[in-house]
Amino acid sequence: MSFEFTNDYAVAQKWAAYDSKVSELFDLYCPAHLFTHAARSVDSFSFTIDDNKSFGMGFGAAPYWDPTWAQCSMNRHAHLQIPASFDVDGDWDVYAINTAPFSNEKTVEEATDNEEIDAFINEYAPHSSVHAGDPESLFWGSIRSPIGELLAVGTIVRWRSGHQMFASICSAPHVRGQGVGTQLIKSMLSTVHARGVLRIGLGVFAGNAPAKALYEKVGFELLQEFRAFNQSE
Repeated sequence: MSFEFTNDYAVAQKWAAYDSKVSELFDLYCPAHLFTHAARSVDSFSFTIDDNKSFGMGFGAAPYWDPTWAQCSMNRHAHLQIPASFDVDGDWDVYAINTAPFSNEKTVEEATDNEEIDAFINEYAPHSSVHAGDPESLFWGSIRSPIGELLAVGTIVRWRSGHQMFASICSAPHVRGQGVGTQLIKSMLSTVHARGVLRIGLGVFAGNAPAKALYEKVGFELLQEFRAFNQSE
């Protein structure tokens, strides 16, 4: 397969625009100051950033696999020969949503007790990517019972590209299926809309069916299904 290459961020941005979802993901995951190069073919696109190690993302039927990558995430429906030096590191999906439809929802109650937040996350979602006090977290939203019991939390983070994303959304097991998660997400969407964020995304493990069903119920749009790879030590 024949590929075309560029080291120019603006050119890569135009190449990504062949598909609106790919374009959105390029803007989200490819900060201009970390971009190194990109490749495209007739129906595929990939890019590389350098953030202490080389990381790539690939889209389309057969994206270019860059030999410099130490980590990458590829469209998991792509037809690729994976180098033997790479191990699969799991499947994950990316969603996004417009915030305007939630402008009339009640804004979220913010949680500020870092110890309370971390105790809740460690008990109910120990594999969460962001914890209280992490510098990328902008605020923590919460839902509480009438007597003040913490029922659900989630945070909004500023990604290295400057875009904002949901992270570490979790609820107590005894309230799952009762609309608490939906309430949390809608109120957080109202809050970020009031702060000028018009569209926001999130990543979720592909096997987390309950979470994906919740996001889709709220109205999140699936942008891409990825498989992550790490180079073997």
